Amino acid sequence: MAQPQSSIDLYVLLFGGSIAILLLVAGLITFLLLYQKRLARQELAMKQIELNYQRDVIYRTLDAVEDERHRVARDLHDEVGASLSVMRLLVSQLVQSNPVVDPAGTKLKAQIDHTLDTIRRISNDLLPQGLTELGLVYALEGLCEDIMAVTENDIQLLVQGTVNFNARFNLTVYRLVQELLINASKYAHATSIELQITVSTDQFLLLYSDNGIGFNLEEAYHKKSLGLKNIETRTQMLGGSVDFKTQSGQGLQVTIGVPLLNNL
Repeated sequence: MAQPQSSIDLYVLLFGGSIAILLLVAGLITFLLLYQKRLARQELAMKQIELNYQRDVIYRTLDAVEDERHRVARDLHDEVGASLSVMRLLVSQLVQSNPVVDPAGTKLKAQIDHTLDTIRRISNDLLPQGLTELGLVYALEGLCEDIMAVTENDIQLLVQGTVNFNARFNLTVYRLVQELLINASKYAHATSIELQITVSTDQFLLLYSDNGIGFNLEEAYHKKSLGLKNIETRTQMLGGSVDFKTQSGQGLQVTIGVPLLNNL
């Protein structure tokens, strides 16, 4: 009877040992899984912190750029513009008092008027007129009109939905559109441009298309095109995404989508 009892004890010991080993392995696996999840959460948190830091640096850099734009625009308007206006008044008085200098004085007044118009245009490019006071749509309409006035472009702007965002969002979108329109005029040689803005309850959508000469997208990325980089950077600042579609000779299409959760 002693031998069967010893066999049973051995089986119990082996079974118990096997259960203990299985529990130990299960515990180790659980620990490793939890540890990996913890590392993944920490890595994700670090990436988010890094992303927030990079975005904050970009915001501060662009804010500094915008502040400098505003300063230059004010100086142009208040100092240079005012001085030219006084100069024009003096020329007018000189012409009235001395008719002999009238031909030269008339040409000089015309040149001063042209310079004043140029200063107003540059000031408006640096500091969008009406953006703060009258909103994004008004500023974009003015931008389109100004570009059509100095180019042969036909620009169609269509807005659907209520456009009511914070100041930073408005300025960023304005600069995006400004970048697209300037690139279309300077590089794409486009003559027809369509801009469509659609605002829903949770998304801002900007669709752009032109009939310009287009370009090789992969080659432009390889050359790190500043225009494309500016558009991507500003879109990322809004927490959105941008998609470019173009080929040589087939114009350009740009789709910018921005979630509105944090931008209202």
